[in-house]
Amino acid sequence: MIDRLCKLIVDQHEGKKLAIPAAGQQVWWWFRELDSQRTGNGYGPNALGFQAIGEWARLRGLVLKQWQLDAILAMDLKRREIMAPKDEPEPEKPKVSERPLSARLFDALFPSKGKGGH
Repeated sequence: MIDRLCKLIVDQHEGKKLAIPAAGQQVWWWFRELDSQRTGNGYGPNALGFQAIGEWARLRGLVLKQWQLDAILAMDLKRREIMAPKDEPEPEKPKVSERPLSARLFDALFPSKGKGGH
């Protein structure tokens, strides 16, 4: 069940139609509520964490079963993996000739503009 709920996070991110399994619907809606209260740090979303989940459950009058807590934590991890900024590819370095720079090569690359040469 937890894997299926985590797959929903990916499907949601990709804009696919969600097929929420009946056994996971309540946990899905709980996660959505928690996820909507999440803060960010500039490097992606912050983790929900046990304190936030515990406080939310207390306010809602809920006692989560172990698998429900595990599912929320797994979906949180999947959300953060998806939303974390991807590393920018390094710009391509300019190609450098392996030929040593001689006076003749320099003159060929940068010809003088006057008759007198240098």
